[in-house]
Amino acid sequence: MLSSLAREGSPVSRIQWVERTVPADGDEIGRYLGDAWNRGSVPLESLAMQSYLDLVGSAPTVTKDHELFVCLQIDAKRAWRQMKRAGGKGGADAGACTVLLRELESLGERLADADVRVVGALRPGMVASALRVAFDPWSRPGLARLASADRDRDGIDEAAAWPVATEASWSTYRSDGAVHATYWIASWPRTEVGAAFLSPLLLHAQMIRAIAVTIEPISPVRAIREVEASRTSDLADRELRGRMGFMETARRQRVAEATIRREDELADGHAAIRFAGYVTVSARSDEELERHCSEVEHAAQMARLELLRLYGQQEEAFTYTLPLCRGLR
Repeated sequence: MLSSLAREGSPVSRIQWVERTVPADGDEIGRYLGDAWNRGSVPLESLAMQSYLDLVGSAPTVTKDHELFVCLQIDAKRAWRQMKRAGGKGGADAGACTVLLRELESLGERLADADVRVVGALRPGMVASALRVAFDPWSRPGLARLASADRDRDGIDEAAAWPVATEASWSTYRSDGAVHATYWIASWPRTEVGAAFLSPLLLHAQMIRAIAVTIEPISPVRAIREVEASRTSDLADRELRGRMGFMETARRQRVAEATIRREDELADGHAAIRFAGYVTVSARSDEELERHCSEVEHAAQMARLELLRLYGQQEEAFTYTLPLCRGLR
């Protein structure tokens, strides 16, 4: 899928996935029980029914829902010809929307081919709801109740997507009733790992948190040009250090080997990408936040990741875990 996005002339500039946990909608569990309950076979006074009711009553406080978003961004400079043709009399905005939807539909087909179930594209009101829940996760049960009461409701108004008030400090970011701390994944595993190496962070860290990875596909011509420049720089640096009498360090040798390996992968037809990952932890108080941050740091260590808290830039860093394809420079 990434190789197809990295083709020459592709209008796609970035792709992002965001996996987050949010408070569960307790009413949804109750509604399901009400629909499935056979009142003739299971009386209300029975031990089994009372056990179910106790479970439903306690579930919202300990249950978290997982949400996964895949976001796509196109580059107007690369796609201006396509936008002009697709827009026609509708103008540049209409053309941009047409090109974006076309690429999004193609991405959905590729995800389906990879056995990833795609529910559908978010409409504007649903995007606003997703942003609102990111700023204040505990607003989700209320939004879910509004949606269940009005089946025709398409999310929320776009103006309501943003918080009423925010406050940034050195190590946290507060928005409405939630306080957040954002980390940068400074180091990924340096040894061979399996496909499920993120499981400790994705499945075992069950506090309110969001994990985002933003990816920039690089065209083959640009990737080859960059790796050739790196090879030339490594050779020149090695020659200069040898002439000056400096020893070859293991770290520089690893860097040179990584460049050679990258060149071999490009020659074999693999795509080159740039990517960055971020983790945001959310809580209702500073004390709860610090406790959850410790748990996330432990889960990251189990996944062989190194997290670096983005001190002094928490307000900007928080936006990197929103479904906006941000986080790469």
